[in-house]
This record gives sequence, structure tokens and C-alpha cells, in this order.
Amino acid sequence: MVKLTDDKLTKIPRKYFSEDFDITQWDLVERELKGLLAMEINSSNDLLIMIKKFSELKKIIRNESSWRYIDMTRYADQDEYAQAYNDFYANIISRSSTYDFKLSKKFYDSEYRKELPEKEYGHLNRIISNGIELFREENIPLMVEEQELANKYGSIASKMTVIYNGEEKTLSQMSVYLRDNDRKVREEAFILIMNRLEEDAEELDKLFDEMKAIRIKIARNADFENYRDFVHQAKGRFAYTPEDIYKFHESVEKVVIPFLTELNQERQKILGVDSLRPWDLEVEIDGNQLKPFADVDEFVDKAIAVLHNVRSEFGLRLNKMKNSGFLDLDNRKGKAPGGYCTTVDEYGASFIFMNAVGLQDDVNTLVHESGHAMHAFSLVDQPISHYATNPMEIAELASMSMEFLTMDHWHIYYPNAEDLRKAKKEQLVNTLKFLPWCMIVDAFQQWIYTNPEHTAEERSDYFAALVERFNPGVDWSGLDEAKRVRWMRQLHIFEVPFYYIEYGIAQLGALAVYKNYKEDKVRTVEKYEKFLKLGYSKPMNEIYQAAGIRFDFSIDYLKEIVEFVKDEINSL
Repeated sequence: MVKLTDDKLTKIPRKYFSEDFDITQWDLVERELKGLLAMEINSSNDLLIMIKKFSELKKIIRNESSWRYIDMTRYADQDEYAQAYNDFYANIISRSSTYDFKLSKKFYDSEYRKELPEKEYGHLNRIISNGIELFREENIPLMVEEQELANKYGSIASKMTVIYNGEEKTLSQMSVYLRDNDRKVREEAFILIMNRLEEDAEELDKLFDEMKAIRIKIARNADFENYRDFVHQAKGRFAYTPEDIYKFHESVEKVVIPFLTELNQERQKILGVDSLRPWDLEVEIDGNQLKPFADVDEFVDKAIAVLHNVRSEFGLRLNKMKNSGFLDLDNRKGKAPGGYCTTVDEYGASFIFMNAVGLQDDVNTLVHESGHAMHAFSLVDQPISHYATNPMEIAELASMSMEFLTMDHWHIYYPNAEDLRKAKKEQLVNTLKFLPWCMIVDAFQQWIYTNPEHTAEERSDYFAALVERFNPGVDWSGLDEAKRVRWMRQLHIFEVPFYYIEYGIAQLGALAVYKNYKEDKVRTVEKYEKFLKLGYSKPMNEIYQAAGIRFDFSIDYLKEIVEFVKDEINSL
């Protein structure tokens, strides 16, 4: 184990704004924004200073937003935190977005823009022009309303509990029982979870329909035929099209599903059951449930050691986050579900939030979010916010690759060789198991927003059909309603629409990074660090190339990746 220190994160001095600048006061923020708009530009250097000063102001805004979001999710059952976040979003973030457009337009219209070196700033031009094309002032209040509705989902989900063995349990806590060796326990837990979800299905359907209506209006205001196409451009997906993603769906269906079906047939045989039911998918088929840690302190200290083994600086950074109170890892009533890593710009670091319950999944989540955190650390000196704000295909490549880069060091969690072998196999198998679900979530949303007049009933029916399309041999008989409402547990569909296919794209990339790592550890980590430092300063396909991998959705590429995974599994 690495020797831990008491080092903490330190604040990064601001260059253009005083430390006591109050970002919560709109009159002060607006004064600075107007000053930037009035700034005289007499050279390309002046133009860059304007962008860098505006970038620092945006970082200050994002920092305040991050802390309010952190509090809102840590205390999701206390409405005042959600109100504080909503107030800041409405009064500062949304109101400043008008100036975001105006300052981007000022940059774009400047005669000095053409004097900026193409190699360094060509991508900035494309990012800014895309934002200019999409901006509509009438969408600002709609986006505020959409955000407020999205926050309601977290509030509803955080209050979903069931009574099990006389104790109140969150749905996350109930997930532990889906791994129980007793099949009756697993079935009971699954039914309790899904029945509880069904209780709020009508309310969640109504909430989603409200959000869908707002999103469709936002797209139409921006002259798009549908919200899907609007989001695709808004997310800056320059390197691929929606049609490319349909090809990705097909590749997973034709390459990954057959392999997973084989694995599930083996699982069914070992379990000795007539058919594989949804509650049979997580149980340890050898009857041994992995227990990587006993408490949160052990959990994080071992994660620090694991990261340190990949690169010493990675472990030191996570240790500083721990010492600075930038981790909230345990599961408890009142917390929002899920996990995330959000940038805290004033420290050039991140805050990691999750709901650990003592499973191997928790290890995956923490090293995953640590990958995001290392990305933030690597971009601390990037003065242009457009380059320090990564699209998810890039952000998730950083986090998912970290899962695999750390995997060969999981002996710190599992000193027993058999447990380590099992954890590694789970990681490889689960990575592929995720891809069908990713395709379902994406295909579901593509259908929703390209068929906007559908009813709630049709929506759930279509989701059930997708579950069957990407079904690797699971028996859902007698569970029609559970299958239809399962999408309501996927917070991305409510809170961050279309933010999901990026996971699949990045997952392929992460497996390719691991393939490289098995061949040359030192060189692969060097390329990983180079990739992190680039941020979004280059087009997406060039970023992937910098990481040493391809940007590819084809059937042939998936075959190559799946064959690698098969070989790795067989070698364990």
C-alpha cells in the first residue's frame, strides 16, 4: 500500500478576477460581461485575452454551479438545496447564456480571428460557430423550465424505498440482494424494486411528457425537424452522424449479442435452472460474492494505492481529494441515485459522488470517476473553456480507460488469486454486457424524438420491444410490466437526454486502450496522459488517435474487440 499523506488541494489564483468576486450577484456578473462585450479588439492577442477572461468567468460560474449541484444530490430529500441550484441556474447561468452567444459572435465576427494559427485555434472556430448557429434567445426560459423538471426526477427517485425484512431500503441498497445465492431472495428483491417503480410510473410518465414537449419546442425554435437532430449538433458530434449510430446498434446486435447469449447459456447450465430470469444475471455463479472492502475508508485508501500503481501522480491526486472532503461515496437515504464526478474549477480538481454498498461495482465506479478527475487535473492550465470542456465521448474515454488501466492492480482489493481472476473476468464480461443496454437506451431515445406524437403506452411498448431485440437469452415471461417500465430507472433519459451512446463509443475505445496496455504498459499510459492534456483542443477522431486507438463503429471493429476480450477471458 502507498504511504498516504495529509496533503490537501489548494485554490488556484485567478488571473482576471478578484478572489472575493461574488458570482451570485447578477448585477456584478452582468457588468463584467458587458465590459467584455465593450472591449476594444485591436489584435489577435486582444481577441485571445477576451476569450481567456470570459473563460475564467465561466469557470467561476461553473464552480458555484458544481457546489450547488453537489449539495442538491447529497441532500436530495431537502428541497432547499434543489431550490438553491435552480435559483442559480435561472438567475446566473441562463441569463449569462445570452452573453455567451454575444461574446462568441464578437469572436467570430472579428477580423483578427483569421490571424489566429489554424493548428491551435481552428477547432475553436468550429466549436464557436456551431454554438452561434444553434443559439435562440427564446430557448433560454425553456431550458430553465426543462432543468427544473429534470431535477424533479432526482427528487422522486431519491424517495423510492421499500420495506425488506422489516427495514426501509433504497432501491440501490436492494440491488445487493440481486446477487444473493438464494434464487427466491433474488426474485423477491427484483419484484420489490420493479413494483416500487411501477407505483410512480404514472407520475414519471407525466413528468417525461412535460419534458418532451419542452425539448421538441426547443428544437423547433432552432429550426430542426426533431429534437434528436438538434441534440446531435448541440453536442458537437462532428465526427459521426445519427446514421452511424444506427450502424453501431446493428454491430452490437450482430456481434455482441451472440457472444453474450453463449455466456448466458453457460450461466444457465451452471445455475441449473430451466430458464435464465432477470434476477439470475448478477448472482455469482460460483456462489462466491466478491467483497472488495469493508468500509468506505478502506475502499478509498485501496483506490488510492491502485491509482498510484498506474502512475504515482494519479494516487496522490485522489488522496488530496480525500483529505479535502471532495468525496461522498457511501449510500444513504436522502441521497440522489447514481454517481458522478463534477469539476471544481477553483481547485483544478473534482468532486466524486456515488452510492457504494460494498460491491465490485463500487470499485468500478470509483476508478471510473477517478478517470474523470484525472482529466480535470490535466486541464488545469488550459485557459480556454471550450477546450477544457470535453464532449462525453472524450470524457468517458478517460474514465472507462482508467477502469482497465487499473485492472491489473486490483490485487490490492483482492489478494486472493481466485477473487482477482473473478473480478477481472467480471470486468471484461460486464463491459460487453453493457453495450446492449447502451444501444437500447439510445435507440429508445432516437425513437422517442423522431416519433414525437407517441403516447405513453406506445413508448413503454417500444422499450419492451427493444429489450427483446437486444435480448441475450433472458426469459421475461410474466414480467411484461416490469419490462415496460424499466427505462424509468435510467436517469439519463430524464435528466440528460442522449447522453448515453457516448458510453458505448468510449467503452470500445477503452477496450482498445487496454489491448494496447497489455502489449506496452509504459507507452500506453504515456499516450493516455497525452490524450488527457489535449482536452477538446482537437477534433474527436484526432483525440482518439492521440490515445493510440481507432474511432470506429463497424462490425469488423467490434469483431476485433470481442475476439480480444474472448482471448483475455480464456487466459484468466
